[in-house]
Amino acid sequence: MTRENMGPSKGSPLDEVSWTSPPLGSAEYSRSFLEARFGEPQSSNLDSNGLGLFDAWLMRFDCGLEVALWIFHQRPDWTPVTDPAQPAVVELHANQTERGHILYHLLSHLGLSREDWSWWEPDPGRDGPADWQVRRLDDNGNEYEVRRVSSRCEAESVAAELEARGHKQTYWVAGPTS
Repeated sequence: MTRENMGPSKGSPLDEVSWTSPPLGSAEYSRSFLEARFGEPQSSNLDSNGLGLFDAWLMRFDCGLEVALWIFHQRPDWTPVTDPAQPAVVELHANQTERGHILYHLLSHLGLSREDWSWWEPDPGRDGPADWQVRRLDDNGNEYEVRRVSSRCEAESVAAELEARGHKQTYWVAGPTS
């Protein structure tokens, strides 16, 4: 995952999202919470064409997924949020819509717990079918399905994580079947 040079530029999540398109999710977190996990935002005091001022954390993962977290600190209908510990509206935007894939990266790569993002669960109707399998071969030559997910990236990461735990079994990814 990289965070450098992710400000507003061609192809970034800030360019992909129309101001009238809804975020993939929103919740309330404090700026302190976000800074503890992501550091300082890459962009600050961005104007959202009348929706308010926000700061943005932008992340690009090796698989091509780009995620933007916007924390609004001033909107026309609110009192401005000036205390970093005060909760504010945080919107999540991304260049892909598979919620399971996005949630996987937010949890595993950024050290967040499922409780941090319990409001935003994978949506089978939106993510598409869980066609990618993590499979295992045990010591006796028996093959098992360990997990089923909707993205190859998540499946490969789960398999690598299981291999790294030092289990004797072999893990691999099986692609979608027709």
